Amino acid sequence: MPTPYPLSTSTELGATAAPADAAVVPGAPGRLEQLRDLIAENDRAAVRLLNRRLELVAEIWREKEAQGLPHTDPERERALLQLLAEANDGPLSAAALERFHALLLALTKEELGR
Repeated sequence: MPTPYPLSTSTELGATAAPADAAVVPGAPGRLEQLRDLIAENDRAAVRLLNRRLELVAEIWREKEAQGLPHTDPERERALLQLLAEANDGPLSAAALERFHALLLALTKEELGR
């Protein structure tokens, strides 16, 4: 069954956000605009990565369908949250990470039609 999200070349693995050392010197002329540009760069990277995630999940769902397995796996979802929690160096709080994870899963299921 074809997915509404075929793989594209616009969402490559390894897409990165603006590096932390890209920030500018406090008080420098144009600093606000430079910081806003870095945020925009991060946001674009986040969208590319979200699209790539959707493509990968769609592929996983096709494999699961071929094997007669359900799309969702609550144990895998819990394990993913644990991996994210271990990788979270802040300043994102644990509670916010849980909300983000829940939203990410809901958005993925909504976008892919379940």
